[in-house]
Order: sequence, then C-alpha cells, then structure tokens
Amino acid sequence: MRSTNYASARRAEDDGLPHNDLGPELNAIFWLLTSLSLAFVGLRIYCKLSRGRRLWWDDYMLIASWVCVSASTTSVCVALDYGKHGYDMRPENLPKMPFVAVFAGFFSVLAATLSKTSFALTLLRLSERWMRVAIWFIIVTLNAIMGTAMLFMWIKCKPVARIWDKSVDGTCISEKKIIYLFQWSAGYSGAMDVVLALFPTVILWKWTMSKRDKFGVIIAMSMGIVAGIASFVKCAMLPNLAGDPSRSPDTVAVTIWGSAEGAITIMAASLPVLRALIRGNSGAGSATPARLYVNDERRLTAGRSSETLEMPQLSPFPKTMELRSISPLTFMKA
Repeated sequence: MRSTNYASARRAEDDGLPHNDLGPELNAIFWLLTSLSLAFVGLRIYCKLSRGRRLWWDDYMLIASWVCVSASTTSVCVALDYGKHGYDMRPENLPKMPFVAVFAGFFSVLAATLSKTSFALTLLRLSERWMRVAIWFIIVTLNAIMGTAMLFMWIKCKPVARIWDKSVDGTCISEKKIIYLFQWSAGYSGAMDVVLALFPTVILWKWTMSKRDKFGVIIAMSMGIVAGIASFVKCAMLPNLAGDPSRSPDTVAVTIWGSAEGAITIMAASLPVLRALIRGNSGAGSATPARLYVNDERRLTAGRSSETLEMPQLSPFPKTMELRSISPLTFMKA
C-alpha cells in the first residue's frame, strides 16, 4: 500500500499540474479565529457577570454569532479534500464536499450578520434622536440584504440538489448574477461596518469623561473598521467562486475572509467591555480611577435622553457618590 501511494505521488509530480493542498492552512486559520473570538466573547460575558450586570440582546446575539462561526463546518470540508484541486480529490468525496460547503458559506454569512447586528444594538442603547433612526435603518437593511444573499445560496438552482451536484438535471441562475449579489451584499456589509464604527465618536464626544477615557472607548468601539476591511477583501475575492466548485484552491481565500469577517466583528464588539476589565484592574491601585459622572450613568442605565436628566453632577446623596466610582464602560450593563 505504501509503495502504491508513493508511485501515485510520483505520477502526480510528473504530470505538470499543480497539486498544492491549502486545506491544512485553512484549518489552522479557521481554528485560530474561532478560538480568539471565543476568548473575546467569553471574557465579555465574564466581565459583565462578575460585575453583577445582566446580559442583554446584544450579548445573546454575539453568542449566537460565535456559534455560527464554529458551526461553519470548514473542518468537515477540509476532511472531504477541500483545499485540493478537483483532480486530486477522492471521487467518493464528490459531491459530498460541495454539499457541506453550502452550509459552511451560509453559517459564515449568518455569523457576520449577527455580529454586526449585535454591535448596532449596543450603539442603539447609547444613541438618541436621528442617530437611533439611522441605526435602525442599518439594522433593517443589513439583515434584509444579507438575508437575501443567504436565501439565494439555497434557491439559486432548481432542484436544490443541483447546487452541489451538477450531474442532476435542472436549471440555475447565472453564476455571474449570483456573484454580483454576493459582492453587493459584502460591500454593503463592509460599508455599514465603517459607518457604525464612526458613531461612537459622535455619541461619546459630549459625555462627561476624561479625554483619555473618551479616546480609549472611542478607539475600542471603532475597531469594527477592521471587520469592514475584511468584508471589502472578501468582496474582491468573490469572483473566485465562479466555475467548477471542485476547484477548491480558488475558493479558499473567500472562505478565509468569510470566516475572518464574523470572527473579527465578534472581537471588535467585545473590545469595549474588555477595556473596562483592563481599565478597572489598572485603576484599582490608582489615586484617580476612571469615573463616569451621574448624568451619564443614569442616562445609560435608564436609556433616557440627556435632556431629561439635567440634575447636578455633584449630589450629597450616598447613592450618587457610589455612582461616581463606576467604570466608564458601565454602558454595557442591561
């Protein structure tokens, strides 16, 4: 058996065709991103619960997003020879691999959508007036556009089995049109990442924080721009999906950036809470720990507009004084 495998390998080297296997590289990147995003979302939950905070919809949606990242079945695809060229794949794995790949792509897009919606919900709790309308517009349109892209993953061919098995008789929507739809949705997703990353500057600028804390929170909450970059790169790579799905190496880049988009958004959405943990630890022995003034704390907890909370910042009541020592990231409490 060993000599037979060696002979096959020699023939593969001599046929003049490429025989690179990107599966192991894809697996390593996928599990690195999955592990990092799990660490971030785990620390986010720990940071909240350890301070007696309740989890809110943005937390639950972020958890669901991570579940979708981990359930994207990329490793199953690699086990079925994804990452190899079609002529190097074992015949028994066709059409198994394309079938699993449809699920992998679906969960990858769903993870990105849920993570972006989670961050938008966080911003919604902090915003007011026109900004709330704008954020709701982003939430609705983003989910509608990304949902349409996910829907067409399953209805682009009739019967559905033709999506992963071209030997099945039927018809499919033009591959070029599907690619345009996916590119448009990925581009819109990336643009909304950038827009949402700009909102914290407008929201937090007028708050009664020190400039150091204000800049720290704004930078932490603006890291979604990195997720936007991942969306734009994926958008540029999407034409690689056209053609024979067995040409695995041509689609690996799309898969990597698709997984990265959701994982990076999860990490970016968790950063503000993790900054509260780091800031709280570093400020424990400091004479001037980070503080949030009464108006901001009451506004964030009650979810009301600052115009209705024009009470003095300094109050003789013990409860007020207790509020003055709360970390600036208490806006993450429910």
